Amino acid sequence: MEKTEGLSPRLKAPCSGHLSGFLPGISTEDCREICRSRNVKAALHSDRHLDRWVSNALLSPKLKVSTISLQQMQRWSVDAESGNICHEAASFFTLTGIHVRHRTLKGDIEWDQPIIDQPEIGILGIIVKRINGVLHFCLHAKEEPGNINSVQISPTIQATYSNYTRAHGGGPPQFIDYFLDKTKGRIIFSKLQTEDGGRFLYKSNRNMIVQVDDQELETLPAGFIWVTLRQIGRLLQKDNLVHACTRSILASLIVPECLSGRTKSPAGRLGLSRNGSSPGEIVQWLDDQKAVNHFLIKRLGLKALKEWSMDRDGSFSHEEGRFFRVVGIDVESSEREVSIWNQPILDNPGTGIIGILTKMESGERYFLMQAKAEPGNRGIVQIGPTVQFTPGNYIGNKKLPKPFLYDEFCFPEKLQLLNESIQSEEGARFYKESHIHRILSLPEGVELHPPAEFYWISQTAIHFVISLGETVNSCARSVLSLMLYEEQRQ
Repeated sequence: MEKTEGLSPRLKAPCSGHLSGFLPGISTEDCREICRSRNVKAALHSDRHLDRWVSNALLSPKLKVSTISLQQMQRWSVDAESGNICHEAASFFTLTGIHVRHRTLKGDIEWDQPIIDQPEIGILGIIVKRINGVLHFCLHAKEEPGNINSVQISPTIQATYSNYTRAHGGGPPQFIDYFLDKTKGRIIFSKLQTEDGGRFLYKSNRNMIVQVDDQELETLPAGFIWVTLRQIGRLLQKDNLVHACTRSILASLIVPECLSGRTKSPAGRLGLSRNGSSPGEIVQWLDDQKAVNHFLIKRLGLKALKEWSMDRDGSFSHEEGRFFRVVGIDVESSEREVSIWNQPILDNPGTGIIGILTKMESGERYFLMQAKAEPGNRGIVQIGPTVQFTPGNYIGNKKLPKPFLYDEFCFPEKLQLLNESIQSEEGARFYKESHIHRILSLPEGVELHPPAEFYWISQTAIHFVISLGETVNSCARSVLSLMLYEEQRQ
């Protein structure tokens, strides 16, 4: 159990600063608190204590996981007619298929694929409070069956709708009341954000940050800890440690200094720039890209997919071994309410690259973002990172041309490397999957002429579009979270 000391004054209402009517989600006062938590060295726990806490969590795994045939899974079945993989309780997810036709000005492309169908909105939430005047974040050392490390540093809560409505008959998730009862805390951020639109069908979660009174939660259950944003930035530099859901939420906190009141640039405060990166121009660019990406998506049973089939080992995979496969796992737990369970999970044999190219202009950082079309997003096109690809999917593939800046991110010797780490996908639906995250910088004086689907967006404006909700995709949010560390070094 953990106890907080030296508690600071009680919560105050956020000030109605000059941004209150402009930027959704984060107030000016909250931005100041975020920047302070990101920069000051003061913390409830020393960095050495935090490192020991993480090491101890990694050394005590509670799950034993092995792969099995899909047909061997208990309480799951492969439908004889459709081939879809379903749980006997309808409130769980289903593995089904889709046929996609994507029409653009460059031509048409069609493909079939399996996809996760889980039509409900979950909650990914972090509780925060001031300790000794500094904002601290409540994180959880949580183990999931698909984790590369036994434990990853997860949000305070990850709960599907079925979880927190107790559809499966279990107890309520810890801390859920703080996210459902508005009287128990003050919402700093609350927006719907999409899951991986390439492998989830129309799936979103509510990303939330809730601040509680300074006298609340003086002790935490085992496995939870209070840390500052500066300390989280340190953890993000370690491979496969900070959970994907945590990174998704943290992306909302990549606020530039101008929003904290520490700089006085009126252009920065209004999200304007000399580079055509105002919120209105970005929204128009994104709308233009949606207009030229036409998707026809048809649901199919897994049996109807042309290039996918059941393997000899009982997994469901692509005929060329590309993309991913669906496998079964058997899980034994020494401390969960359900001690043994089976489930399907997506296994991606290749390591991908998720990267952003940046540059500095007029004292502000810009990110080269792309309008990324993914069939599982409701709006189809969202703002993605500069690159998101798995190299093995393109080598020798006649259907897929290599994406823009493919070689530069595979072999980044010509560009300045600002940040690189390996980050995992979440381990509840993806099995031991990780991707290289790279942030590169364009050297001063170098000209780049990207295609129309790419756009330079200022850091201020990135904060704006993330706060719109369901506009910046999961890969972009994941790699942008690494800026928490970069800003500490500037």
